[in-house]
Amino acid sequence: MNETTKIEQFWGWVTTARKFTINLLFLLIILIVVFSILGSIFSSNKIPDPEGKALVFNPNGPIVEQLSGLGDPIDILLSGGLSGPEVNVRDVLFTLEAAQKDERIEHVILRLDNIYGTGQTVLYDVGQALKKLKDSGKNIVAIADYYDQSSYYLASFANEIILHPDGGVSIDGYSRIRTYYKSFIDKLEVTVNLFRVGKYKSAMEPFIRDDMSEAAKEASMAYLSILWDSWKKVVSSNRDIKLSDIQSYADSFDEYIIKETGNAAKAALNSNLVDRLLNRTQTREYLIELIGKDEKEKSFAQISSSEYFKVAKKDEDKNRSKNKIAVVVAAGSIMDGSQPPGMIGGDSTARLIREAHEDEEVKAIVLRVDSGGGSAFASEVIREEIVAAKNKNLKVIASMSNVAASGGYWISANADEIWASHDTITGSIGIFGFMPTFERSLDKIGIHADGVATTKIGGGIDPYRPINPILARAIQSEIEYGYKRFIELVAEGRNMTPEEVDSIAQGRVWAGETALQIGLIDNIGNLDEAIERAAELAELKDYKTVYPSLSTGWKDQLINQFFSKITSIFKDRIESKPLVKKSLEFALQLDDLNDPRGIYLKCLDCLLY
Repeated sequence: MNETTKIEQFWGWVTTARKFTINLLFLLIILIVVFSILGSIFSSNKIPDPEGKALVFNPNGPIVEQLSGLGDPIDILLSGGLSGPEVNVRDVLFTLEAAQKDERIEHVILRLDNIYGTGQTVLYDVGQALKKLKDSGKNIVAIADYYDQSSYYLASFANEIILHPDGGVSIDGYSRIRTYYKSFIDKLEVTVNLFRVGKYKSAMEPFIRDDMSEAAKEASMAYLSILWDSWKKVVSSNRDIKLSDIQSYADSFDEYIIKETGNAAKAALNSNLVDRLLNRTQTREYLIELIGKDEKEKSFAQISSSEYFKVAKKDEDKNRSKNKIAVVVAAGSIMDGSQPPGMIGGDSTARLIREAHEDEEVKAIVLRVDSGGGSAFASEVIREEIVAAKNKNLKVIASMSNVAASGGYWISANADEIWASHDTITGSIGIFGFMPTFERSLDKIGIHADGVATTKIGGGIDPYRPINPILARAIQSEIEYGYKRFIELVAEGRNMTPEEVDSIAQGRVWAGETALQIGLIDNIGNLDEAIERAAELAELKDYKTVYPSLSTGWKDQLINQFFSKITSIFKDRIESKPLVKKSLEFALQLDDLNDPRGIYLKCLDCLLY
């Protein structure tokens, strides 16, 4: 055997070993996922006893209106790395309401380390549930190594807040900070073809400017101020702290820290933001003394919120009413076609509404919206199905969560009534078209497009060529027509004149409190109140609430969990690289733009930081 043959044989063994190792790792991951699913199935039959135990509320991710479902594997990798697990607000509110009525539960422990990304309206609803829990006589203790603005908001409802001596409380207020790409795009010599209507429709400003326009600053500051005032009022009331002191803590954070020689935890304690500074060992000992030891005598007696959820479900009275109110959740970006849960598909969401109004037992529909919009065409497909339901004399209530703007408002506009939270971001009644072309970029590297056509618009829109001026004028006309339609359908739904709508439209974003004053919504209230109102309009004395959803088979669940395992590996790496994270967020925003005509009802100004 010569040397070449030996080398080839060696590399053959290496290749075989590599393939074997990869296959083995893949098999192990699949087995872990399978056994975790089976374990959850078999363990679901075991109902724990909450007697003498503290209920531990420890969400493992942001609290959302709808859990994200199975989508494109690449999207799962990207979004999974950016977000991670999620918690359904419906389950949270059900659990807290059950605990309020349960005499076996005396203490509730809040651990809120992982809820970053929860919207302000959801925080408000959970906060009100905690308030009822506290008012019922339950003792709530919040514990954390560190509190961000979201976790502290909920912690403020506790009877007592404990902070690690090396921790701190971060209160940043609300801001709207965007990354602007105009100079970068100019260097790449990409041509941005933007068509829009509305003075305040600034969704695509980052592609045509290097800074925020004065109109965008004005509109953003208006609704941010309302949300910030709301946040301060709640915390001020809960903690008996002056509003001015909360503002001062945020504005002069450095002075508070320097005063305590760099001790952020002590600064929070002396500002009455927390009640005790205890490390993890001290906290555990304190809770053991307060509640009692667990069976292993290593920690305090406790039951997790997921375990207690099973208890509450078992104890729940079975509602046998044949009258149904269908709550269709529309959460995420609005995209054309069928989309998984956590996104809004023109076809898939319309199908849920259609299935609801075709069910003879459904007497009313509540559309729960948490979306800044997206595809104009998909929004219209969904709106048409709402109109079809109303044509069958079904009552339809639109209930707005964190955001219901642009396309989110379009799909809500024809409801019999629109309900929102005072913290809801809504409006953004405007429209735009976005089509980049790369002819100048390609010219620099020697790539050109040329040919012949039998008409002046031959070839249509080609990213290799400048946009045809005939098509540009036609698209701008379509955008103006779309804006006119938007104004008219809002005017019809809200009993206003088109001129009145136009004066509060122009792509401007409003907070729910202001939206009520200017007539964009009918009432301030949460989802439960919207459901009760739907029952009242439908003249129902007894009913049960159902949540139509897209079916997910066990194979989809298996694949989804598999990709969740994979993305968890990348999560820390992505989070530790802000530039990579920003790039992925930017790529995902562009990936959402799939309208067949390139026309969008999208509010990118509705994100908070």
